[in-house]
Amino acid sequence: MGAAAEAETSEARPWTRAQKWTIVAAGLGMFITLHDVLVANVALPRIQSFYGLRESGLQWIVAAYSMGMAVAIMPAATMADRFGRRRLFLTAVVVFSLASVAAGATSIFAVMLAARAVQGVASAVITVSALALVSATFPHKRQRFRALGFFVAVADIGLALGPPLGGFLAENASWRVVFFVNVPVAVVAVGLTLRYVAESRESTRRVVDLFGQLLFVVTVGAFTFAVIDGHDLGWGSPVILGAFTVFAAGLVAFIVRELRSRSPMMDLRLFAHRPYRLGIMAIFFGMFTVYGTLLIVTQYFQNVRLYSPLEAGLLILPSSLAAVVLSPVAGFIAARRGPRLPALTGQFLVVSGLVVMVVGVSVSVPAVVVGFLLLGAGLSLIIAPVQGLALNSVPVERAGMASGIVATQRGLGSTAGYAVLGMIVAVWVGIALDSDLSRTIPDRDERATVVARIVDNTNPNAFEAVVGPGRPIAHPDPDQVTKIRAVADRTFVRGMQLSLGFAALVALIILVILFRNFRASQDR
Repeated sequence: MGAAAEAETSEARPWTRAQKWTIVAAGLGMFITLHDVLVANVALPRIQSFYGLRESGLQWIVAAYSMGMAVAIMPAATMADRFGRRRLFLTAVVVFSLASVAAGATSIFAVMLAARAVQGVASAVITVSALALVSATFPHKRQRFRALGFFVAVADIGLALGPPLGGFLAENASWRVVFFVNVPVAVVAVGLTLRYVAESRESTRRVVDLFGQLLFVVTVGAFTFAVIDGHDLGWGSPVILGAFTVFAAGLVAFIVRELRSRSPMMDLRLFAHRPYRLGIMAIFFGMFTVYGTLLIVTQYFQNVRLYSPLEAGLLILPSSLAAVVLSPVAGFIAARRGPRLPALTGQFLVVSGLVVMVVGVSVSVPAVVVGFLLLGAGLSLIIAPVQGLALNSVPVERAGMASGIVATQRGLGSTAGYAVLGMIVAVWVGIALDSDLSRTIPDRDERATVVARIVDNTNPNAFEAVVGPGRPIAHPDPDQVTKIRAVADRTFVRGMQLSLGFAALVALIILVILFRNFRASQDR
C-alpha cells in the first residue's frame, strides 16, 4: 500500500473512545474560561456595589484578568510543548478553579484582583494546551478539521450559556455564586482528562527562548494596558502614549529576535506560508469585528433599549447557539473540501450581518438580533477551519506554539475590536451630542456637563463587562432626563451605525483578500 493510500485509510478510520473524550475534556476546559468571563462580567455591577468601587476599580477587575491572559499565552505555549500538554492542562484547570473559588469567597478587594489575574494566566494556559491536545490527538489533517469543529462547539456552549445564566444569577442570587458555577464542570474536565487523554510533548528538547518570552510579555502587556486604559486616562496622555511606544519598540525587537533565534518561541517564518498567513488574518479580524460588535450591541440593548442583563443575554443567545450548531459543520466541510469554502462563507455572513445591523438598528431590535445571529454563524464557520489550517502548517510536536499563535490573534483581535469600534461610537457621540442637545439644553455649560457624563459612559473602557442597564443621566429635572435620553439614544444609534459600517468595510476587505488569495486545496 502506498503512503498516500495508507494516509487516506488512516483518515477514514473511526475515532477511538479516547479521541472522542479528549475533544470533550479539552472543550470543557475552554468552556469554563469562556463561560466564566461572560457570567462574571454580568455580575460586575453587584461586585462594584459590594466593594464600593469607582469605575477605575471596576475596570481593573476586568483588566487584571485580560492582562494575565494576554501576557501568558505564548510562554504557556512553550511550556506545553516542553513539559507536556496534558500535565499543563490539568494544572491550569485546577488553578483556574481554585482562583474562581478565591474570587467568590473573598471580601478583600486586593485578593479579588489577585484571583482575577491568576484566572487570566490559567485561562491562557488552558486555551493553548486544550487546542494543542486536540491537535496532537488527531495527527491527520482531515480528522483534525472535524475534531476542531466539535471542540469549538463544546467550548461555544459556554458562550451560549454565559449571558443568560449570568443575568439570572445577577438578578436572583449573590454575585459570589457566579464564580462557583464552573467548579463542577472543571471537576468533570479533570476526571475525563485523567481517564482518557494521553500525554503529548515535543520530541526534542529545545532551548527556551527566555528573552523572546520577556519581549512578548512586555510588548503584549503594553498594548493591552494602552487599549484598556486609553479611554479612562486619555488617548493622548503621556502614560498611554508611552505604553504604545513600548509596544511599537517591543514589537520590532521581538520580530528581530524571533527571526534570528535558532529555537524561537514564535516561529515567524510560518507567516511566509500564504494559507497560514491568511488564516491567521481571518482569525484576528473575525474576532475584531464580532467582539467589537458585541460591545456595541450590549450597550444598545442595556443602555438604549433598557433591557435587563438577563433579557440582553437571551437576545444574544441565538447567535451563540448558531455557533454551537455550525462549528461541527464547518469542521466537516473543511475535512471534505478544504478550509477555503467554509471560511469564505463565514466571512460573507459576517459582512451580511453587519450590513443588516447598520440598516436595521434604527428600525427594530429583531433586526439587530438577526444581524448578530449572522455574525455568530459566520464566525463559527471561520474559526474551526482556519485554526485547523494553522495547526496543519506545523509539525505535531510544535502544536503548543501553533496554538499559542492562534490564541494570541484571538485575544489581540477581540481587544482591538472592543477598543476601536467602541472608540468610534464614543468619538461620534462626543462630536454630535452637543449640537443634538442644543435645543433641549440651551445653556452651554449645563449642556457640556451632561454631554461629558454621557460620553464617559459610552465607551466603558473597551469592554462590554461594565455596561449596565440604563446608565444614569445627571440632571435634576425628570422631564429633562427623559428628553435628554431620547436625544442621546438617537445620537448613539447613529454612532453605532457609523462604527458597524466601519466594521462592515473591514470585513468586506478581508472577504476580498481571502477570495483572491486563499487557495487551500493542499490542506484538505
